[in-house]
Amino acid sequence: MSLPEAFDLPSLAQYGPQRGARVVADSPEARIVLFSLQDGQQVRGRGEPRVSLVAIEGEGELWAGDVHVTARAGTLLACLAGEEHGARAGSGRFLVLGVITPRP
Repeated sequence: MSLPEAFDLPSLAQYGPQRGARVVADSPEARIVLFSLQDGQQVRGRGEPRVSLVAIEGEGELWAGDVHVTARAGTLLACLAGEEHGARAGSGRFLVLGVITPRP
């Protein structure tokens, strides 16, 4: 049996000219991906199982289907399976955690 892992998510951010995406944890039950976005960069998905998006740092927008919310640290958006979803940074940096269950 392995021990639980702890992560300091802001220290794992990978900001740059292209959006950063890093798989933080991966198991048959869930895939957890950290997205590092800045200055209008975005990430979008469609067709995955259930996805929850959590804003960790900064400000931007989260969306699922027709629902768009202004997000800052602590905002959670739960998306339906197969629903188009994503995140877009405002000006500055925006760190978003995506939790996909079950793992695709």
